Amino acid sequence: MKFKDKVIFITGGAKGLGKATATAFLEEGAQVAVCGTHKEAVLKFEEEFKGKPVLAFHADITNYEEMENVLGKTIEAWGKVDILFNNAGVVNPLIPSEKMKKADFDKVIDVNLKGTFYVTQIFGKKMIEQKSGRIISVASQVALFGEKGFLPYSISKSAVMLMTRSLAYEWSKHGVTLCAIAPGFIKGGMNEGLIRKEIFVDYLSKRTPIGRMAKVEEFVSCILFLASDGAQYINGETLTMDGGMTGYTPESLVDFIMKGK
Repeated sequence: MKFKDKVIFITGGAKGLGKATATAFLEEGAQVAVCGTHKEAVLKFEEEFKGKPVLAFHADITNYEEMENVLGKTIEAWGKVDILFNNAGVVNPLIPSEKMKKADFDKVIDVNLKGTFYVTQIFGKKMIEQKSGRIISVASQVALFGEKGFLPYSISKSAVMLMTRSLAYEWSKHGVTLCAIAPGFIKGGMNEGLIRKEIFVDYLSKRTPIGRMAKVEEFVSCILFLASDGAQYINGETLTMDGGMTGYTPESLVDFIMKGK
């Protein structure tokens, strides 16, 4: 078991890609704590993994005090945290930037950037104290070059990439390393709404040279690799996992949607 006796904390871990990753870590012998803002999903996760080494918290990553409390309870239970997986995130309504509402812009920045930093700082301080730790964050392929309709999301995820690089410079001397993953479109997670319609699956599949969307298990495998001992020298970097889609997008998603209207 690759992660025996390791303590993993996953934000947004009670459902979707976070839950799939939590399950994989558990299968590899880890102790896994998750948090999420959807109370029903958190309770369902707790019930589903009853008897396993899991902790589940109903907590919001944008609430600094809540996340400090969550860390405290995790340390109380298991004494340490080896890996933080910053998985929680939201996407903005896909509309032209001039039509973007302030509330929608603020929410994306609050969750994807500020919330991710809050959790990283809170857990990072503990990792610095224990002189070891690994932090993995989810960025996005659209953070590399931007994309029409995704402005706040692109900005927030690009900032996560830079945060990863900057903190690696600061914290590596304390035994804390960081990396990120920039996925393309995955057939699951926050894309569940899109993939219920075959027209979107076909469109998104044609945007990559591989000719399909990424599978959830491929995303999970990348996270487990980045968390493994074999990837510890990957520090400050962002791994792009998009099937070759970067720079190969002749038509944006928002243009495709508008054409349908």
